[in-house]
Amino acid sequence: MNKSFQKLLQSFAGVALLSMASFSMAATYTYDFDADENERGGQPLNFGDLNVYGFKNGSDANAYLDSGNLAGLGVCGTLLDQQQGTNWCNPGSDDNLQVNEVLKFVFDVSKKISVVGINGPHVQANGEWVRIWTDTQGWDLLQVAADKITLGFYLTTLKIFGQGTYYDDQKNPLRGSSTDLYVAGINEVPIPAAAWLFGSALLGLTGLRRRKMAA
Repeated sequence: MNKSFQKLLQSFAGVALLSMASFSMAATYTYDFDADENERGGQPLNFGDLNVYGFKNGSDANAYLDSGNLAGLGVCGTLLDQQQGTNWCNPGSDDNLQVNEVLKFVFDVSKKISVVGINGPHVQANGEWVRIWTDTQGWDLLQVAADKITLGFYLTTLKIFGQGTYYDDQKNPLRGSSTDLYVAGINEVPIPAAAWLFGSALLGLTGLRRRKMAA
């Protein structure tokens, strides 16, 4: 096999490998908290490159993963002893996002978040207003539409507030009006498959051109 043909095959193999990798990377990655893990609570909860913290009345509390009906993340003041491999909430402290409770999401690296899923404990959350804070956009009061809040920007830290009064950096009072909510999931914005394919093909063609010029 002559060297030119061998180099051509290597180039096409490289393009094929990059293209195959692109398909696996192009899908939206979802931090999905809906009944796909056992119920558990802690400070914090870890989901790979995402840690979730709970706060109640200004102090640390347990972020709680509820794997039951309309499951999601909430805040639990106290946990019962470990039962059947899971940490159950004390019935008196509940596990929804309620009055004077905050969920804080911290990613290892900056993420572009498209959707935050919001559910009520046993009812739809449409029409609720949810107070949020992010490290890039500051404070906002967003209305839940079709059980979702759309963000669409890069962030490292996201806080979602239950009903109550909170204060910004200038000590201005801010009212949150959401109550009894779960955070059902968080979605990253995907990089379109076309972008990965175009980039990998471009790399392959660039390598081909360089080999031709060298020859």
